[in-house]
Amino acid sequence: MSKDFTHSLVILILTTVVVASFSLVVWVVPNIVRGDDIAKNSLAVPLTAIELAGRDIYISEGCHVCHTQMVRPLDPEIKRNGRPNQEADDIYEFPNLWGSKRTGPDLTNLARKYSDQWHVIHLINPRQVVPTSIMPSYPWLFEQTLTGDDISAKMEVLRTLGVPYTDQEIGDARLQVRGKTKGEALIRYLQSLGKDTSQEVSQ
Repeated sequence: MSKDFTHSLVILILTTVVVASFSLVVWVVPNIVRGDDIAKNSLAVPLTAIELAGRDIYISEGCHVCHTQMVRPLDPEIKRNGRPNQEADDIYEFPNLWGSKRTGPDLTNLARKYSDQWHVIHLINPRQVVPTSIMPSYPWLFEQTLTGDDISAKMEVLRTLGVPYTDQEIGDARLQVRGKTKGEALIRYLQSLGKDTSQEVSQ
């Protein structure tokens, strides 16, 4: 009885190489070839140091698990969540936070829908502003402060990936973040979502 092909090391290696090569051609090559054109037509603005710190908190607290940042170009989606996402919107996103599950609402165009104070109340006790919310409370975010010690290094890495941070922005980053609470940084990030692409809607 002949062996099943899954038992063949040679076939496994060849299959892995073919799949990896296909992924490279489909995902990487188009971005390299079209990268300049995409960037030229993009309204995306790099996050400031405090917004970047807030994004890290957004990820570390698992917010991206329950909230998407991907509005599909379908009428019901647009009516509910606003302007749909476009390829050029995410050129400075590393990693992207599109998500796939909407336990909570999509946050793509959240910027300036609510005041900073609303966000403070919502993060401390979501049910004070949304009685039916099942979101956990995050009061400790306003008790823990940031040192900003690693923010410049993060911005340096992002610059190598194509985010156009200047030397001055990187140099001033630590002072912008130091002493801020995690809650303040997170709110700055939330208030940045969709702010850049809102220019397109107002034109």
